[in-house]
Amino acid sequence: MPVRAHGLCAILLGLGVGWGAGNVGPVATSLTHVFGASFAAVGLLSGTAYFAAVSVATPLVVPLAARVGVVRAIAIAACLLSAGHLLFALSPAFSGLLIARIVVGVGSGLALVAGPVLARELGGVRLLGMLGGAITLGIAGALGLGSALQDAGASWRVGFAISAAVCALPLVVLPPRLATQPVPRPQRSFVVGAIRTAALWRLLALFVAANGVPLVVSAWLVAYLTQQAHMRTAVAGGLAFILFGLTTLVRPFSPRLAIARTRHAYAALAAGGSLIGAAGLAVLAASQSITVASIAVVLMGVGFALPYAVMLDAAERLFPGQAAATLALVQSGPNIVPIFVIPLVGSALGSRHASLAFLVLAAFVAVVAIANLRGMTPIAPRSPKS
Repeated sequence: MPVRAHGLCAILLGLGVGWGAGNVGPVATSLTHVFGASFAAVGLLSGTAYFAAVSVATPLVVPLAARVGVVRAIAIAACLLSAGHLLFALSPAFSGLLIARIVVGVGSGLALVAGPVLARELGGVRLLGMLGGAITLGIAGALGLGSALQDAGASWRVGFAISAAVCALPLVVLPPRLATQPVPRPQRSFVVGAIRTAALWRLLALFVAANGVPLVVSAWLVAYLTQQAHMRTAVAGGLAFILFGLTTLVRPFSPRLAIARTRHAYAALAAGGSLIGAAGLAVLAASQSITVASIAVVLMGVGFALPYAVMLDAAERLFPGQAAATLALVQSGPNIVPIFVIPLVGSALGSRHASLAFLVLAAFVAVVAIANLRGMTPIAPRSPKS
């Protein structure tokens, strides 16, 4: 199978991960009505159960890939994603939805490490940018289509049946064999040494700001805009689609600067992008109209996109020979934080304090941007001290 098809496999996997992260947001209100649940309970469903499973599964990717190979790990991830969405679509009880989200979370945890490893080997930082774009495109598609289906009166289950089909797409172009380098098992001394490295913590915070916060936004943006700005679901979903669609368009441009690996390029993408995203969150907190919300969407779409390729490139070069293990460490931040933050924002939404919640998120992203203004430099490979 041509290398181009191999790259398409990674991109489709990213599309499925993003779709699964964004498909609950448009139906959050419907789920509260059908199952008699609060927004906080739906937050536990979309955030806590999902991201807890992602966090547990992520460290398992390295030993799994070392045993069965990266390609088979990707196949397992795609099967779990598809099966979880199908279970969600068929479940008659809220407990079944929780189980389904756990299955989807396990699949996402595997995909978020195995996918970038495959993408970087096949296409370098450029394909990493495309993979990141595919993830946000999946979020955009799930939010946009899900909101349109809700506005048209379709059952919320239809969207999850579509999700199952989308997540199965990587299996169609999955190569039977791929001559990738073996994925080394990390030693305990590596993990201990890595977590003592300041550069790792700066990267982890940046991953939370650029990857974790958008996931929180995706969970509640549609419900927030329908309540705060009194928009129709389709209009709010359209803005959500624009936000993550814009992120999809901008992410592939950032590797052009990242390839130069200059100090100013890294700072502009990491810190500058984060500050733009923080401004968008602050504007979103003040949104009372479609005009103000549109400004917020543009700022967030651009701001969250710019640091992506720099983060992945820096993480995979930080410790030579331990790219997958390093990715697993830095991805733990955006996987763990939404476990707690998504239900909290849902509770704030239910008590009409969502604007304050978005301001808090804006402050966090701004602090991370300042921390990376000088600290985010082209990183030479190093060996962590044990």
